[in-house]
Amino acid sequence: YLVAEKGQVKAVGDALNDGTAIAAGMALAKDLGNLPGNICTPTYLTKEAKKMARGPTKLTAKALNEKQLRELKMGSLLSVSAGSVEEAQLIVMEYKGGKKGDKPVVLVGKGITFDTGGISLKPGGGMDEMKYDMCGAASVIGAMRAITEMQLPLNVVAVVAAAENMPNGNATKPGDIVTSMSGQTIEVLNTDAEGRLVLCDALTYVERFKPKAVVDVATLTGACVVALGRHATGLYSNNDELAEQLLEAGQNAGDKAWHMPLWDEYQ
Repeated sequence: YLVAEKGQVKAVGDALNDGTAIAAGMALAKDLGNLPGNICTPTYLTKEAKKMARGPTKLTAKALNEKQLRELKMGSLLSVSAGSVEEAQLIVMEYKGGKKGDKPVVLVGKGITFDTGGISLKPGGGMDEMKYDMCGAASVIGAMRAITEMQLPLNVVAVVAAAENMPNGNATKPGDIVTSMSGQTIEVLNTDAEGRLVLCDALTYVERFKPKAVVDVATLTGACVVALGRHATGLYSNNDELAEQLLEAGQNAGDKAWHMPLWDEYQ
């Protein structure tokens, strides 16, 4: 039994509802991350996103297939899925809980549902853990579930760039040059650096929403573990105010981050 003073009943009820919603989002993110790569494919992530949008919610979900991605000239994202029989998906979820004219916050998630490294093949030991290379996408989808269930007074867009990185006869080769949605050409020297290839097209795509802020979440590189160990996330930002808000949120949630430098010397 939960006992509260009369004036506190609503506050306690709201806190319980928020806690339940946050737990549901966390559970979904963990479940998606733990699923094996033969089940949790890009199209599976699409089905999960659309399932969340069913019923009377403020959430809508759609996915762009490879034909549509080609029409958008997303050659960078498509270069990653080229070696896989699994079709890439760009999943777009829109939550409209704020005022109509309010600019949205955009969340972008890396969704590599399995990462062999492609032609730049990873070592076999521990490769089973590469099912976790879509945990950025899982985090974003889980966040959208929590946001929807909490009915936050915000406009939020989530975009997931989902693909499988495999080495078949059609796969991108080291030295290949691809063209991103922004029109920039990219020389792919290592096909195991696929995260930035799917994210750059997704980040170009979200410009159409005229966002207030964009936050992307990705299992981008093991080099971050070399730098910070397993206790903190690397946070890169070109906006110090937003970075401070994210760092504070991480402290409050017990999911700590460390603000990394973006000096000109690192260009």
